[in-house]
Amino acid sequence: MSCTENESGPFVVFFLPAVVGCLTILLARRWANSPVSNTSSTAVSRRRKIIKDPLIKRPLPPIAYKMMPPGSKKATGVNKKGAFPAPEEEMNGGGKRVGRITRLASTPLPSVNLSDIKLADGPIAPKHIPFPYIPQDGTLLFEAMSFVFTLIATGLQFLNLYRTAWWLPHSYTNQAMNFYLIDPHLVAFIVTIIFRKLLLSIGLVVLRAVLAPKMMPHATVAARMFVLGLVLGALAWCTYFIVLKYPVMKIFYLCYPAVIYFLLFGFQSSPFLELNNSEPPLHCCSHDAAQVRAEVDALRQDFNVRMKKIIFNSVVGAYYSSFIPCCFAQPYLYYDVYAASQQTAFVWAGLFARHVAQLVGAPYCDVPHRAVLHLGRWRRDAAGSDSCEAVPWCPERVWSFGSKVTLDSRTYIAVSPAVAANPASVAHSRFYTVFVNPSLLLCGMLCLQLSLIVLQLCLLFSSIQWHNFMSIVILLFINYYTLFKMVRDYLVAWKVYKAENMLQDKNGPVQSVAN
Repeated sequence: MSCTENESGPFVVFFLPAVVGCLTILLARRWANSPVSNTSSTAVSRRRKIIKDPLIKRPLPPIAYKMMPPGSKKATGVNKKGAFPAPEEEMNGGGKRVGRITRLASTPLPSVNLSDIKLADGPIAPKHIPFPYIPQDGTLLFEAMSFVFTLIATGLQFLNLYRTAWWLPHSYTNQAMNFYLIDPHLVAFIVTIIFRKLLLSIGLVVLRAVLAPKMMPHATVAARMFVLGLVLGALAWCTYFIVLKYPVMKIFYLCYPAVIYFLLFGFQSSPFLELNNSEPPLHCCSHDAAQVRAEVDALRQDFNVRMKKIIFNSVVGAYYSSFIPCCFAQPYLYYDVYAASQQTAFVWAGLFARHVAQLVGAPYCDVPHRAVLHLGRWRRDAAGSDSCEAVPWCPERVWSFGSKVTLDSRTYIAVSPAVAANPASVAHSRFYTVFVNPSLLLCGMLCLQLSLIVLQLCLLFSSIQWHNFMSIVILLFINYYTLFKMVRDYLVAWKVYKAENMLQDKNGPVQSVAN
């Protein structure tokens, strides 16, 4: 007995409560998920009977008739919710309702002129696809990397000029460069030039962390004036000592970029201290042709200013870091001109690619692309076929695909779904060609960057001198980072605009109906 009791004990203690608990849980879940009870259904059916029975004896409310022009949605026979048409037997056989319908029918209805009813005329508005977010380098990070790149390029150029044979056993020096031949005031001048934008960026970051946002506009202006005065003072101090040691022609070489700056930007100080201090442009979808052209002109000017900044900053960086050390080299110094020129070209190409990836990246190119879809393009009809069908070009109208217009005794044909451009404007045509598919522009810049890296790799494997080897290897690091950004922007833009082109091709250019 004891043995059987011991064997049944675990089942009673552990398994039986578990089975009872599982059954309880299943019954509770079944009860919770069960439908409503009979009382609720009876109440619902009873309520339906109460509502339905009076409707059988109650006469229907009068139906108001409204004449709609043919082709409208209300004339297609689709009734509103809760509106039921009265059957024909009720309308013809029932007392007062027949009299009301008769009075409605006897009332004279307003005449509808079918010629006033026109189809939707005009081009189809382009559809945009939202551009995904692509992280970009901040101003401080970009300026810091550019400063380090330019500073290293300056050191490498001085290495090409003042290198020594320090590894030889009987060499009179144990240093890799003849530092005593390098002018410290010239180095200070070059460092001040390439450090100016990073100095302002650091100052603005510190001010944003300390001051309130409402005080930042005034603090930004004060910081720009302070940094400008500090930079100009340091440059004047360095120039004074340089003038005492070198002829006037070399001083002209030192100040030559200032003449180019005033020709490009005038007396504005912001391009000298900041790469881009304006807000990123935005696009506004509009059906007004004049507004579309005004937006395109504003975007075209912004793009031209950005290209000026790209060219100027890249040229200035390469000029002061690689060309000026060669200009101020001693007359008795012998150096490899080919290696120095190669260094200058590589520094300029690297800085140009960096500024292009920062200022004219894929997120920026999407805004002019959207404006270009509204702008459209004209093609000149050189054959002059069917010129009698062309109408004079109206600047206040958005033209549809295939429209023919005349301007200055020339015939133009619209080759875009919506065209608001000026047929005689070369700037509009050029802007449309550049930004109708920005992935081609990004692909061109990517190909140039790839060509630069391939050329550097070829020179790297064919280089024998150690200083040329070091210069190419160090410059390749920043070019690899720029290549990564360009590849990422191109792949994202290619996917987005491919989907957008498929959407536009699906809609297709629809010509307007001639009235």
